[in-house]
Amino acid sequence: MLNEFFEGGNNMKEISPELARHKRLLENKDALPSMYINDISKLFGHLMSRDCDSEGLSIGYRRMFRILCEQDGITQVELAKRAKLSTPSVSTALGKMEQDGLVRRETDMNDRRKVFVYITEKGREQDEFIRSRCHRLDDIMMRGISEEDKARLNTVLRQILVNMLEEGDN
Repeated sequence: MLNEFFEGGNNMKEISPELARHKRLLENKDALPSMYINDISKLFGHLMSRDCDSEGLSIGYRRMFRILCEQDGITQVELAKRAKLSTPSVSTALGKMEQDGLVRRETDMNDRRKVFVYITEKGREQDEFIRSRCHRLDDIMMRGISEEDKARLNTVLRQILVNMLEEGDN
């Protein structure tokens, strides 16, 4: 299908206007790898948000779910630090999550300033929903790509990440 796109026989299904910019990148023969990486990342986020919105779930909860699934019962302040979010933002989100039955908070009886956060079973189910959507999008991204090319792609992307991390340290 992609070869047909470049040869002028575009049979890609029509996409919404907000996705048109991403489609135009396919027409740019001078596009750089960073442009593809950026657009793929944005498109992944857009599709994840769409899927989560359809379930009435905020994609913003994803990072907090992941952290709580790894270390349930951490303090609200620690959750904010690990999520790289402000404490007030986390507090507001946790209030909504608690109201929706996704988390519960408990105040430390010895130090009332400390609030511990626990993910509920419903929260774990929502986390699993998000994870399943990520896997589904990975499958879509890798459609039509050989196992050998997938392995090579992972190697190349890993090296790109190493290069960028090294640059970030300079």
